[in-house]
Amino acid sequence: MRIRAVLLAVAFLAIACRDREPSWTMHPDRAGAVRLGAPAVEAAAVPDTGCHYWRPATAPPGVSFMIENGSVVRADVDSAGPKTPEGIGVGSTEAAIRAAYGQHLTVQLHKYQWEAGWRYFIYLPADDSLNAIVFETDGKAVRTFRVGRRPQVQYVERCG
Repeated sequence: MRIRAVLLAVAFLAIACRDREPSWTMHPDRAGAVRLGAPAVEAAAVPDTGCHYWRPATAPPGVSFMIENGSVVRADVDSAGPKTPEGIGVGSTEAAIRAAYGQHLTVQLHKYQWEAGWRYFIYLPADDSLNAIVFETDGKAVRTFRVGRRPQVQYVERCG
């Protein structure tokens, strides 16, 4: 049963990635052409229980997807390349994040790296209460970021 579920997830992501944006722009509600929050019915049958990560072969390096209880809920980026529509990605400065998102940002100390100056910059779109972007910085620049549904996009331990 689990193998069947994984194969179905692979099929969904392959279809979703086939018509992807060439630049893999990371929006609060989608990563390239992959819609985040799509229920299993709309996502061509992904696993219906639990949480796991998948990295489709067609995704750029460093992009992986969280699938939780039958929905694609989050995309994580840990390498340079994919960026938000505002041009923010791995390597962007904290000043660039502030300039791009301004008043819609919340800044928090990193759960594990606060002594080293790491922080979370959380962008909550004014017109979208379901999704967010979370940038993890080392006090200077973005080290990783993720886009997706709340609360999953704010999970620190990923699938835990």
